[in-house]
Amino acid sequence: MSEDLKFLIELVKNASLLIDNKFEVKEKGDNGDLVTNLDYKVEKYIIEKIKENYPDFSIVGEEYSSDKQLTDNCFTVDPIDGTINFAHNIPLWGIQLACIRNKKTCAAVIYLPKLDELYYADENGAFMNGKSIKVNELSINKGLYTIEGPENLIRQVKMKEVNGNCRDFHCTAVNFAWVACGRLSATNFIFDTLWDYIPGEYLVSKAGGVIYNNTKMHIAANSKEFLNIIKDKSSISKDERLIITKNN
Repeated sequence: MSEDLKFLIELVKNASLLIDNKFEVKEKGDNGDLVTNLDYKVEKYIIEKIKENYPDFSIVGEEYSSDKQLTDNCFTVDPIDGTINFAHNIPLWGIQLACIRNKKTCAAVIYLPKLDELYYADENGAFMNGKSIKVNELSINKGLYTIEGPENLIRQVKMKEVNGNCRDFHCTAVNFAWVACGRLSATNFIFDTLWDYIPGEYLVSKAGGVIYNNTKMHIAANSKEFLNIIKDKSSISKDERLIITKNN
């Protein structure tokens, strides 16, 4: 296990100890998103520890530095991914971190405290609670998948032509982690928030999966065939967008 990964594992475990059932919820933006005081508390703690141990690395975090871009050496920080689930006492939320060294992701951690599942990866592979994990080998018509983000409903409808087994967990950390360990066959994340997809993409790639990484669309899957199907069905024409607009 690399020193960078050891640092991330210790950091995410200690950060999780700051999370309890006493929290305040506020609206975040105007799209129904939520944030809690613990999101800020956890991210502040993580930032402080990174600066102490990696003073020359920059940080891209959801709450305090979301406007920053990746540098050659940096960390991505998502203090509580799935905050809406967390605020409603649904256990599908997690903390996720990634370390980028010399322009390449070299270590990543996704920790789901309520499920007692610690996922991590480096050049040695992907693991969950100390055991090696791999993506599943299910065919397109049998595997489960998720599609998260804007206009996801019409994308899900189009995917039903080949597979109707879509699930909505509303937590990117869970989605990517579960692709990596084989519970899901694929996930499609239709945003471009770095802290949401970089840890999970690295985890899935080290678990033997395949990745599609493009502006505002990030797909992780158990095979190129499954990835290409989701990519194809996720393209939306102008006419389809007009239908969505009218219905809204």
